[in-house]
Amino acid sequence: MTNRVFILFQIGLISFFMFADQNLLGPNMTSIAEEFNIVDKKDQLLGGMIPLSFWLLGGTVSLLIGFLTDIFSRKTLFTLVVFIGEIPCFLSAFSDTYLEFFIMRSLTGIGIGGIIPLTYSIIGDYYSANERIKIVTLIGFASGLGIAIGQLTAGMIGDIYGWRLPFMIFAIPNIVLGIIFYFTVPEPSRGEMDKSTNQFKISNILDFISIFKIKTNILVFLQGIFGTIPWGVFSVFIIDYFVMDKGYSKPIATLVITLLGGMALVSSLLGGFLGNLIYNKNPKYLPLFCGLATILGVIPTAFLINAPLKVDGSDTLLVVYAIFTGLLIAMTPPNIKVILMNVNNPFSRGTVFSFYNLADDLGRGLGPFIIGNVLIHHFGRNIAFNIANGFWFICGCLILVMVKTFPIENNEGVV
Repeated sequence: MTNRVFILFQIGLISFFMFADQNLLGPNMTSIAEEFNIVDKKDQLLGGMIPLSFWLLGGTVSLLIGFLTDIFSRKTLFTLVVFIGEIPCFLSAFSDTYLEFFIMRSLTGIGIGGIIPLTYSIIGDYYSANERIKIVTLIGFASGLGIAIGQLTAGMIGDIYGWRLPFMIFAIPNIVLGIIFYFTVPEPSRGEMDKSTNQFKISNILDFISIFKIKTNILVFLQGIFGTIPWGVFSVFIIDYFVMDKGYSKPIATLVITLLGGMALVSSLLGGFLGNLIYNKNPKYLPLFCGLATILGVIPTAFLINAPLKVDGSDTLLVVYAIFTGLLIAMTPPNIKVILMNVNNPFSRGTVFSFYNLADDLGRGLGPFIIGNVLIHHFGRNIAFNIANGFWFICGCLILVMVKTFPIENNEGVV
């Protein structure tokens, strides 16, 4: 038990620093644009092209990493992925041109994309089905906390020390942690925690089509695309939106969005706790809970997007909207990961989670790209962001369909 706790702590800490890299750009978008002389095209080049390349490259490469996860040593791959992600993150701070910055940020996406299938493959072999929601929730909490702290740090010190320093602050620790992980974590035995496990065959991993024969998998992938579009858009644009379009100061805008992220962490913990109780009572109620929470989260998000200008509103109003948005919209992710874990064989989880990650990365990448290059250009930021919020409603509806598929395909307790 002590060994499992130590391993979980290491994965959580590495996830914290890895995901802290995710939105170091957003709070200082205008400053970076000014330095690279691309102010007139910041929404397209910084808000659109970099997230597109960051997430799509990471998602695509994670397919290979997911395949390798089901065959080779996971602790070796895990350490390698940490290095691949953090070295270009560190080098982002030394970019002299937009092209150099674009390349470094794109390569950083490989780290975040690759760590996901490895993390959940390892967790699946250290913890049983009845424990997984709690463990996935803790890893999600660490990742979300990393995003929030990274974003807050970039926003608070960007005007004082420049936009480059945060990229170094969050890259260096993980290089050290990756080495410690390699020398202290044993390779888990595949399938040890699963009740029913098919014998390993290389053909099972090569048969990608079989993954899509599981209806719950398809629904999880689709909801991931639609559900991450708003997250991708808001993480890139929302601070700059409140500063440049609504008239709020950068520290206030950064603090409000960080508060939203903080409440989302509380929401994920609450969602994971409730999800665990619901799963143990009756698995079919888990997607019902997730779908309804996601749909309800659209309402406070709409109020946040359409908050009045600074001259007509107040900081307090933004805070209230951010709190309710965060509390509702983040209950789903830890439970969705467990749903996916429980409908798939442990010998193919790495591959399955790489497809899951690719679906999420498509939403995170294509969302800002389409919003930044098409909708903002034609309709303005306000309408574009309201359209992005609507994708959470579609996501919630797709999750509700799992009420029919998940109980049948759940390997750990068919209802």
